[in-house]
Amino acid sequence: MKIVIGFILLLVMVAPAQAGNRLGLPDTLTQGGLYIGRVAPNSVVWLGNKRLQLSPDGHFVFGVNAHQQSRVVTLWLVDGNGSRHRQEFTVKKQHYDVQRINGLPEKMVTPPKKVLARIRADVARVRQVRTLDSNRQDFRERFIWPVRGRISGNFGNYRILNGIPKSPHGGMDIAAPKGTKIVAPLSGVVTMVSKLYYTGNTVIIDHGFGISTVFAHMNRVMVKVGQRVRQGAQIGTVGMTGRATGPHLHFGLNWYQRRLNPALELGRQPAR
Repeated sequence: MKIVIGFILLLVMVAPAQAGNRLGLPDTLTQGGLYIGRVAPNSVVWLGNKRLQLSPDGHFVFGVNAHQQSRVVTLWLVDGNGSRHRQEFTVKKQHYDVQRINGLPEKMVTPPKKVLARIRADVARVRQVRTLDSNRQDFRERFIWPVRGRISGNFGNYRILNGIPKSPHGGMDIAAPKGTKIVAPLSGVVTMVSKLYYTGNTVIIDHGFGISTVFAHMNRVMVKVGQRVRQGAQIGTVGMTGRATGPHLHFGLNWYQRRLNPALELGRQPAR
């Protein structure tokens, strides 16, 4: 009897890992993380009510909400035989600091009414670009740093600008001298080049399956919409256009409209 009970307990302990491995994902996910999994090409994968796009060899990608409240993320796998498999993954909570930034021009903290229409139009354009669902697979490359420098703003920080609470920071800020070269962290296609009210000279690059990166406050932009860029190719230079107190790159990562933490993908910054 002891042997049977021990065997049953062993099965219970092993089952979660086996369930996670069915999708090629780790058992624990992190708030703001980007995850690439793999299943048999004739499968279907759902995250909530969204069916995830599969590559011809079965790869899929998704992002975990940076402020995910639930302790688990649930995916459904429908295999080639039509069988449904529920997959649950534990979500690791991230700690986000409070960042206070003072000395900003008042119009960049509380914009005058005459620019509100422009800001709304900026937001709508960015949201539209992030609906793109191309079949590119550049997201499978390993990220490289777009610029090297001091991290002056972390992803997810709750920001207080000139004493006024604002939305959490949607990217990471890398401080570097004006004119420093910015390179593409992944290959992709440029989907936006525009001067926006808050983020100044802004570039968005599509990497496929809803994954995109954003580069803001640039001084010079050296790419155009529709241009194919290779990983490591220069796309512009560091500046301080838009709402900025000094030269830096605001680097963002998205899965459709969901903001993700680029620091989780970059790893340790290479030595200069």
